Amino acid sequence: MKAIARIAVILGLAALILGPLAPALNTASGAQAASEARCRAASLGEAKALAIKASEFLLKAGPEKAFRRFSDPDDVFIDRDLYVFILDLNGRIWFNAVFPIAPGSSILGSRDSSGHYFVQDMVAIARTRGEGWVEYEWLSPCTGEMAPKSAYVVRVGPLLVAVGAYGVVSL
Repeated sequence: MKAIARIAVILGLAALILGPLAPALNTASGAQAASEARCRAASLGEAKALAIKASEFLLKAGPEKAFRRFSDPDDVFIDRDLYVFILDLNGRIWFNAVFPIAPGSSILGSRDSSGHYFVQDMVAIARTRGEGWVEYEWLSPCTGEMAPKSAYVVRVGPLLVAVGAYGVVSL
């Protein structure tokens, strides 16, 4: 009987202590739900539309202004798992909104986990067709794990703008 009384006292104290924290605990759950919604996978159509929108903005505003907008998490150019990255036709990276890398670094020899030279494919598509899709595996900003990715590439002069959707392959 004494054990039951002790448990009741402990539960009562826990309710008194945790009761005022309930709104904060709900806020934490709300933040987690918001984070999960923010990282909901985008569609191929959304990735293509954002790549085209970003390429048009880059052409209109120029790199300096565009890169600032592309890196703003509150702007339209970062949406869930979608983000803009920019290369030149020699395979050098100039901008990546989520995975910063030294501008001008050559990534032409980059391969995914299956050995696929996906940057070479991006450059080839930009040079020959002007725009198109490339499939590869890349680190998802939402899960922190490697995931299939389909990136839409658009040529803008000597640059290519790309935006990819994670978890979507076989176009």
